Formats: sequence, C-alpha cells, structure tokens
Amino acid sequence: MRLRSLLLRWLLVPTLALWGLGFAVGYARSLQQANEAYDRTLLGSALVIGEAIGYVDGEVVVELPHAALDMLRTDAQDRIFYRVADGQNGATVTGYEDLPPPATPPQGNEPVFYDANYKDQAVRVVAVMHLLPTPAGPQRLLVQVAETLDARHQLTRRIVADSAAVQLLLIGLAAALIAFGVQRGLAPLARLRQEVRQRAATDLTPIATAGVPAEVTPLIEAINVHTERQRELSEAQARFVANASHQLKTPLTLLRAQIGHALMQTDLPAMRAVVAELDASTEATGRMVEQLLALARSEPGRLLAIEALDLAELAREISFEMLAVARARGIDLGLEADGPVPVRGERLLLHEMLGNLVHNAVVHTPPGSIVTVRVGRPDGRAGLQVVDNGPGIPPAQRARALERFHRLPAADADASGSGLGLAIVKEICARHGIELTLGDGEPRADGGRGLSVALRWPADDTTA
Repeated sequence: MRLRSLLLRWLLVPTLALWGLGFAVGYARSLQQANEAYDRTLLGSALVIGEAIGYVDGEVVVELPHAALDMLRTDAQDRIFYRVADGQNGATVTGYEDLPPPATPPQGNEPVFYDANYKDQAVRVVAVMHLLPTPAGPQRLLVQVAETLDARHQLTRRIVADSAAVQLLLIGLAAALIAFGVQRGLAPLARLRQEVRQRAATDLTPIATAGVPAEVTPLIEAINVHTERQRELSEAQARFVANASHQLKTPLTLLRAQIGHALMQTDLPAMRAVVAELDASTEATGRMVEQLLALARSEPGRLLAIEALDLAELAREISFEMLAVARARGIDLGLEADGPVPVRGERLLLHEMLGNLVHNAVVHTPPGSIVTVRVGRPDGRAGLQVVDNGPGIPPAQRARALERFHRLPAADADASGSGLGLAIVKEICARHGIELTLGDGEPRADGGRGLSVALRWPADDTTA
C-alpha cells in the first residue's frame, strides 16, 4: 500500500464520517429551529383567534378573522385546524370537535405545544387558555390551532441541503489541499528514493537527512546504522580475502616445491626427510588458515554469541591442549588458578584468544623456558596473565607487535610465525571490551626480560 493513499484514506474517510454525523446533527437542529419559527406563528394565530371571541346574548361567539389563518398559509399547502372549547367541561364552541386536546391543560398565559396525529396526518398543535369576561365572571376557553408538518419538513430539508452542499464543497476543497499537501510533504521521500536508486552497488555512505521530515529522520538513521554494519562486513571480507591471498601464496608455493623435491628422491630415507619437512609446512599452513579465520570472526560488524563462562576452566583447557607442544620444546608450562572466575563472552573467540597467547609464549621462547598462565581477580576484576622468561619484546616495539603480519626478530624464536597471534588477541579484546597490556615478564640470567600479556575484563563482567 502506498503511503500517499494511506494518508489520504486516514484523512478523508474520517472527514466524510464527520460530515455524515454533522448532517444528522444539522438536520435535527434545523428541524428544531423550524419548529421554533413555525410555533411562534402558530401561537400568534391562536392569540388572534382568542381576541376574536366574544359574549353575545349569553352565548360565546367566535368571529374568526381571515388574518388568523392567513398567518399559517405557506407554499407547502399545509392544512390548518382549530378548535375553541369550554375550559371546564371541554364542550366544543366552534371548530373541529375531534381535534385532540393537550394531555396537560395550559396554566395561566403559558401556551402548550404538542405533537399529535389527526386525520391520519402528523400535526403540530398549540393550546392556550383564554379568559372571556362575562356578567357571571371570567370564563375559561381553550383555544387550539393545529397544522400539518409539510412546510416545516420542506424548510428543514432546504436548510440542511444548502448546508450540506456548502460542507461538501468545503470538503472537496480540503481534499484537494490535503492531496497537494501530502504530495508536497512526501516530495523529500521521492527525492531520497531517487538518490538511493542512482547509487552504485558499492556506495555504502550514509544517507543525508537534510531536508527530510523529522518523523522520517529516525528511520534514515536506522538505515544508516544498518548500512554502516554492512560496510564493516564488506570491508572485513575484503581484508580477509587480501590477507588470505597474501599469506597463503608463499606457503602454498613452498608446499608445491617440497612435493616436487620429494618426487625427485630415489631412496626412502631422503624421501622421509622431505616428507617430514612437508608435514611441518602443512601444519604451519593449517595454523595460519585457522588464524585467518579467527581474525575474520573477530572483525567488527559480526554479532557476538555472548554466554557465561568460567575463565579458569577455559585457561585450564587451553593449557592442557598446549601441553604436548610445550613438552616437545622443553617448555615448563604451568597454570595458577584459585577457583572459578566467571566472565561473559563468546566462547569460540575467547578460546582462540587464549590459545594464541599460550601458543605464542610456548613457540617464541627458547627451550628450557618457563611459561605461566595466571587467572584470578587481583583488583576485583576478572583477569588473566600469560608470563614467560623468554627474550620478551622491547618496550619501543610493543605497539607494533599488535599489528597484523608484523614479525619481531628474535634469535631463539620460531621464525615460522605468521604475525597474526597478538593481532588476533587485540581484535578479540576490542570486541569484548577487555583491557590488553604488554609488559615485562620474568627476567633471565642472560639479560632477557621476558614478556607479560595481561588481560582485564570490564567490571560488569566479573559476575556470571
């Protein structure tokens, strides 16, 4: 349904309904006004007839003047009825004997108006009490004048018809003005629609709200928020493709070269040595793919599956997974955790983050080093710290160590890293509001300062 049609319907249909109600109220009001006008004329005729009543030779005589009935004559040719009767016994003096009397006789000079049915016609009747002087004292005479209602109804219909015609004309003019106003009011939306249609598929810039009605501005702002999310997702996908193509090109080339070298070998021991190198390269490439996927999952714009977690249990799980790697390299990997430490976050991302921290500490420290994972609430906030006594990272290079694909030179470190470990940790911390700090770890006898990576959860995440 078009907005213009909806607005016109909601504006015009109630207007027509109000016009119908006004027509009914106007008809009733006009009929009342017509009755008031004709009642005054009816009363005047009754008073004139009362003035024409006399007392002659002991009898009541009525010399009905023509003016009394001429007052009631109209173009509608209404029928006129009158009656003069004794106020005491109701005996008719003159006029229509069967004209219905009032239910309550008039008192004093106050007239009584009432509706009746006479000769199968609806009539309006006025009754007044007239005091006729006689030698024996005043005599009460009831004077009644009735007329049919054709003239009243014709006047009412004429008044209502004229009023309704004027109102319909005004409604028609109002409808035209409303339609024009709705069209002008929706013009900014039409321009906005044209602007959006003309945009390129890759144009995800916010829609300008200048010139847009204030009622539509929240909708445009919500669309802009959604568009910004789509832009972030699109940029994240583009970065993932660029990172994957950049990082996987060299390992895949190396794998093909190693496979070719293996195919050239003629004796089994030489082939086993090449296959061992091929296995190591495949494992490194697999980890790089896992890190690239983790980096893509940590990009802004994707909704997080937040749940309650035990940080101590998660650290214990990561430490157990890395235990075989640590033993193979001669690393003393330990865990210090005092009871459960509840936090909130996405389990998959937090698992990847802690796995990268422990893996980096294990593979980038020389054999015989010590790596310790500490979990607790030292300052009332959930925290985790991975400390080693390896070569560490100089303070001047710690900021760059968090950048993607940045590798630090280290004599004893494994040179097969991708430079994504700490970058992934940084992205996941940013998504969860976790404070990340790089500092000195455990010092070594040979001058190495070690490395400490400390994580602090927000204060409202310390309870599950």
